[in-house]
Amino acid sequence: MKSETQPVAYPAQWERTATTRDGVSFRVRPIRPDDESLEHQFIVRLSPESRYKRMMYAMKEPSPDLLHRFVHVDYKRDMAFVALIGEAPDEEIIGVARYAQDITGPNCEFAVAVADAWQARGVGATLTHLLFEYAHTQGIGRIYGDILVDNSQMIDLVHWLGMKTRICPEDSHLIEASRAP
Repeated sequence: MKSETQPVAYPAQWERTATTRDGVSFRVRPIRPDDESLEHQFIVRLSPESRYKRMMYAMKEPSPDLLHRFVHVDYKRDMAFVALIGEAPDEEIIGVARYAQDITGPNCEFAVAVADAWQARGVGATLTHLLFEYAHTQGIGRIYGDILVDNSQMIDLVHWLGMKTRICPEDSHLIEASRAP
């Protein structure tokens, strides 16, 4: 469900250039509706394990509805940042961090995924840090997410981001990570 507030214009001021831990430059920017084919390519290029860790279910091909929702954000209640390499028409998404605000309040759930070849190189940390900074400017309260207990890279990332973690009371296969503003 979308917010009934006025639409927010594309926040171009949040575009950045960043560098991996091993010195490779990449661009970071808010996702746009015209990124649908890039988002599709990103998801299908993830290894089955990485796709499962992000989606928490087995999926080979994202549905058109899922892709539409992923790239049509309102830049307030729903937001996503993408990390890109290359130049159009050959650019490629190598990572995505997103949040979706709760319908009933100021909190949001976040998720991040990084292409297999780019994992453990700082792309996820860069994206998530920027996403959290953006969420703060939008008045988002608590940020939270669920992580599979065997996803050690993501658990390390959320600890690095200063998030608190605990075993999910409803599902011992999940870790709840959260951070207050």
